[in-house]
Parts: sequence; C-alpha cells; structure tokens
Amino acid sequence: MKNLQQIEELKKEQLNLSKKLKIKDRIPVEKIKTVAGIDVTFTDVWKNPTTGIACIVVMDVTENFKVIETVYVEDTVDFPYIPTFLAYRELPVILKAYEKIKTKPDAFMLDGMGILHPRKMGIASHFGVITDTVSVGCGKSKLVGDYEEPPNKKLSYSPVYVDGELRGFAVRTKKNANPVFVSPGNNISVESSLKLLIKSLGRYKLPEPTRTAHILLQKYRKRLIS
Repeated sequence: MKNLQQIEELKKEQLNLSKKLKIKDRIPVEKIKTVAGIDVTFTDVWKNPTTGIACIVVMDVTENFKVIETVYVEDTVDFPYIPTFLAYRELPVILKAYEKIKTKPDAFMLDGMGILHPRKMGIASHFGVITDTVSVGCGKSKLVGDYEEPPNKKLSYSPVYVDGELRGFAVRTKKNANPVFVSPGNNISVESSLKLLIKSLGRYKLPEPTRTAHILLQKYRKRLIS
C-alpha cells in the first residue's frame, strides 16, 4: 500500500490533469466509425508485482463490428490496486499497447470510468488526456454519483450527477441486466458518450470493443500461464 503522502501527491496530479479535460465533441458521434476497445488483465491479480497484459482491439462499429487490428503487450505491474487510482496500475501497460497500434481509431473505449470519478480522472479520462484522444469510460459498477435506477428495459438510462453536475449515465443495455456506467473520458461530451456506447452495443450487455478485448485477453492469459 502506498503511504498517505504518496496518495495525496497522486490526488494532486489527478486534479492537475483534470484541468486539461475537454468535455466537448472533437468529432460528431455520427462520424465515428472505428472504436478501439481497451482492457487489462493480470497473470496473478493477487500478487504484486505481477504481469499485466493489455489488449487493444480496433473495430469498425458501423460494419458489424469488424476487427481491424489487435495488439497485446505484457509488462511488469507493481502499483497495487487502490480505488480511484486504477490508472496508475493499468495505464503504463495500456500506453505501451497504444504505441504499438498502427490504426488511428476515431475513439477509444476503456473498461473503467471517465469523469464519473471523485476528481474527474478515471482511467478513461487519464488515458484521453495523456494521449489527447477521444475516449469514453464504461464501468460495470458505480464509483461515485447519484442516479435513479433505469426502467427494466433495453437501452433505458438515467443521468448520474456528482455534486449536482451531470457526469454520465447509468444505462441498462439489456433487460434484467444491471446497468453499466458510461461517461466521457476526453474530447467528447457527456451526451455523446452515451450515444457512442449505444452505437457500440451488439447483442450483449457490454459494448463490443471492450467485450471483445476482454475475451481475447482471457484466451491470451490462459495460453501464457498454461
């Protein structure tokens, strides 16, 4: 565990990075064709240090989620899991994968939060600010914010507020499924992050770019540890 002084320094860094956020559309959602899904796994999540594996899958969300490019990177990870500081654990290996991709996607979607974060600096925002890309975070559980449960029907959603500010949406992507939480990472508006999530959905609960990255990672990890 990092000591309190180190944690306070990281909080300050997050707050400084948040000043660089651009929560407005760089590209209209209607023009977004290629979305890169990003996910990270570990050979042993309980060990520290451990080996982190990042996967980036670039797909065309307008052409039946056709996969254009896939990259993997392995690297040693020695930052522990600390809530609200996920980027410091996962981002170094993600950035190495980002350097490897040859395609320049219109947007990136990460398994985690954007500005739905106490300091507006979830992993999707952190990634988006550092790379100056269009990024969106889609998390499977609430981190912060107040919202009403969306109606139990597909594509129902409700706004999520933090201190009275609209930061994202709780979206029920399938009937009888728990909602996911979508928010802008960087260079996209709150409303457009919702539109991009919907545009990136296939038949399943999670958006296809991150769902595919997760599936491929599990296969990669299985080969690695067998």
